[in-house]
Amino acid sequence: MRPTLALSSLATLFAVVIGVGLFTAPRPAVPAPPAERRVKLAVLVVFDQMRGDYLERWRPLFGPDGFARLQRDGAWFTHCHYPYGVTTTGPGHASMLTGACGDAHGIVSNDWIEDGRGAYCAGDERYKLVPPAPTFPPEPGEKPPAKPTPKPVGTPERLKSETVADILKEVHGANSKVFGLSLKDRSAILPTGKRPDGAYWFYGTFGTSTYYTEKVNDTGRIHPWVEQFNASKFANQWSNKDWTYLRPDLDYTRWSGQSDNTRGEGTGAGVSAGPLKGWNQKIAFPHPMNPTPGTPGRTYYEALANSPFGNDLLLEFTKTCVTAENLGVDDVPDLLVVSFSSNDLIGHTWGPDSHEVLDVTLRSDALMAELLNFLDTNVGKDRYLLGITADHGVCPLPEVTFGPNPPRGRVSTTKLQEELDKHLTDKFPTPKPAGAKFARWTNISFPWVHLKSELVTASGRPRAEIATAAAEFLAKYKDDTGNTLVMRTFTQAELSGTFPEADVIANRMKRSFYPSRCGDVAVVLQPYSLPGGGTGTTHGAPFNYDTHVPLVVYGPGISGGMRTEPTTPQAMASIFAKWLNVRRPKDAAFPVPKSLE
Repeated sequence: MRPTLALSSLATLFAVVIGVGLFTAPRPAVPAPPAERRVKLAVLVVFDQMRGDYLERWRPLFGPDGFARLQRDGAWFTHCHYPYGVTTTGPGHASMLTGACGDAHGIVSNDWIEDGRGAYCAGDERYKLVPPAPTFPPEPGEKPPAKPTPKPVGTPERLKSETVADILKEVHGANSKVFGLSLKDRSAILPTGKRPDGAYWFYGTFGTSTYYTEKVNDTGRIHPWVEQFNASKFANQWSNKDWTYLRPDLDYTRWSGQSDNTRGEGTGAGVSAGPLKGWNQKIAFPHPMNPTPGTPGRTYYEALANSPFGNDLLLEFTKTCVTAENLGVDDVPDLLVVSFSSNDLIGHTWGPDSHEVLDVTLRSDALMAELLNFLDTNVGKDRYLLGITADHGVCPLPEVTFGPNPPRGRVSTTKLQEELDKHLTDKFPTPKPAGAKFARWTNISFPWVHLKSELVTASGRPRAEIATAAAEFLAKYKDDTGNTLVMRTFTQAELSGTFPEADVIANRMKRSFYPSRCGDVAVVLQPYSLPGGGTGTTHGAPFNYDTHVPLVVYGPGISGGMRTEPTTPQAMASIFAKWLNVRRPKDAAFPVPKSLE
């Protein structure tokens, strides 16, 4: 069987970008009817950046006990799309168990500008890490770190909607346990709501924040089993190993779609390590895990997260959590969210058609086999619900889509901002800084363009007029060779209105629009184009390669097999609520798929 390869024709690709994944308008959320409790433990597994086509594309390569078991014995939805446009990690994790989009839950991206200040989706400067971040010894030739500045530390307070976890706590209180685990803080925090028993992430050690230790844990400390796990130094075991192919017998180029040294691929962790810039994980296999002998330091932990071994670390931490907390043991249901972040870091670096992404997906299959076997043994085969999805997809490398010659597909947001600022300065004369050729009209937190209020006031013109002028300029923005770089622009006034149902892109952007957290203008680049230069790839666009993710549900009462019924990851909120016998979250807007009712 010939695998699906990366397509090279932009005309063909464009049809794929917006032509699939449509679904009918969601039914209004209603309370779940009383029902017999279905499961003792509900587990949401998230593979960060696992695009929706991977499970079908590489299905012949999976073993019998991982993804294949779930595809065979669980409900596998192949037409699952996020219905909003800003497809980044924060919104994805906020949406799954709220059942809502950013226009309701307020998590519009990972970062945004609010009240003139930067905001992080899952953190605030009022909190501190528990335990404090490790202080790593300087690596050879490394400059001493600059004086640290306060950083936002983990909290779910910016999330405006309740999650299934909140409702489970409302119904059962301390008798139901809720844990969120990940390498990334936002991935552990946002799905588990305001009152979990623990949200833990990795920063050289597994830890949490004072939000949780002050509000949830009366001791002010992390759980003893977390302390014990950190003391075991389990995370250090890969420091003298290379990341090599899991399946050296396999033709990775045939199955992935590109060679192991494709232009546009990145080089992994360690690139920015000052004088150590000669060391990194390299473009091609094998990928080293530690640049210097001795105790692992900062660069090692970056490389660990940027390899499949980061997933292996989180799996062991997850098994420890289930065992230590006796999750799924008594008759009151528990909830566990596990988000595997390494897939995302690898995809960003090497691209979705790389040997590396194929390899981490094959390893994720083996990981799922191990997790399923563990749950069968420790909870009971018919006593848990397991759902798998992803927080977003990913764009192919522009060099794969458009050819190896830059700059097509990589859009300099710095240049775009400068050209826009020049245009606004000419159109709306305002004072310029001494010696400057134009005023700095904008702040950009892509895809949002924010107008600076002081310049709007100085211009004497209505803000809406200036926003319209900015949108019109950006809609015609071209590169030096005449390629139009922007597909659509939207002002706040437009996003506050309505669009025809057939206007997929506009409606997806509208569902990402929360006025106080979004800019004056939203910019949608041309399909398969990325903001910024350099190497690697990213996500965050309203096109199907970024919205398409897997959705698989496995548990008692669920018949197995493929479903072509359109759905969304937000359906997880309704599914989990039904199997946990609690009401749906108030903002949940997407029902249980009909084939699961």
